[in-house]
Amino acid sequence: MSMQEKQNVPAEATAAHNAMSSGPKRSSWRKWVITGGGLGLLKPAPGSWGTLGPAIVFWILLWARVADPWRSMVCLFGAMIAGILTVQLSPWAIRYFGREDPGPVVLDEYCGYWIACLFLPLPRIALSNLWHAWLASAAVYILFRLFDTLKVPPCRQLEHLPAGWGILLDDIAAGIQVNVLLQVALRIPHY
Repeated sequence: MSMQEKQNVPAEATAAHNAMSSGPKRSSWRKWVITGGGLGLLKPAPGSWGTLGPAIVFWILLWARVADPWRSMVCLFGAMIAGILTVQLSPWAIRYFGREDPGPVVLDEYCGYWIACLFLPLPRIALSNLWHAWLASAAVYILFRLFDTLKVPPCRQLEHLPAGWGILLDDIAAGIQVNVLLQVALRIPHY
């Protein structure tokens, strides 16, 4: 393309060209990672589909009777990896999907959900069988999706930060809010 032809090309077309010029093989691994193994590509509500990935991991940890602090260490490690990858891959994802906060990007949901699971004082019954483990995992899932959707302050404000930080930090804040709520609720004596 000549210099004059390049000047006449709209910015959106240039961005799309740049995103696609890396070739399908070079971008496919990034797309697979940032969409949580493809869960973010499912419709409708890609964020809800994307939260299933970390919820299943948490469910397996509970079902396998992995006790704290080991269970929380796995979740913390997963949250850190998901957070780092979200910030690193988000600029590429913004160009690739052509939106500031692309719906298919769900690695931030992984991070937020696992933060919601950290050091929860779960009752022993949550570790007793497959069904109870599923109920505990589902309860965190529902609360996290609720808080992530409602964008309780400061989530909405954090969402406006640039690039990967805005994509990630609102989910981290939602995860912290759910975690604090569950820390309090699970410590209230049940009579």
